[in-house]
Amino acid sequence: MLFISYWELNPDFDPSELAEIAQKLMSKKLYPVEGVKQIGFYISTSDYWGITIEEADSEEQMAQGSNIWRLAKPGYIKVMKTTPAMDATKMIPLVMKLKKQLE
Repeated sequence: MLFISYWELNPDFDPSELAEIAQKLMSKKLYPVEGVKQIGFYISTSDYWGITIEEADSEEQMAQGSNIWRLAKPGYIKVMKTTPAMDATKMIPLVMKLKKQLE
């Protein structure tokens, strides 16, 4: 299953800490979560927000991945939204089908 995450880092924290946290999590084999394939990990060039695109088999894997960052440095992530995702070329016909069912 494909998941997308939108996140914002707390501007009160030093953004260079991202590398320190990542190194700590990777050295303990806590990130990336076993079985999760990271397709994309992008951060804005300003304001320190970003998106992550991952493929996982379960919601539990996604919960592990997002919460381990929060636990490693409480308050570092200001906002995180994660959801299953669908290719737009598949989503649009689905929405059209649903709309017809309401008529």
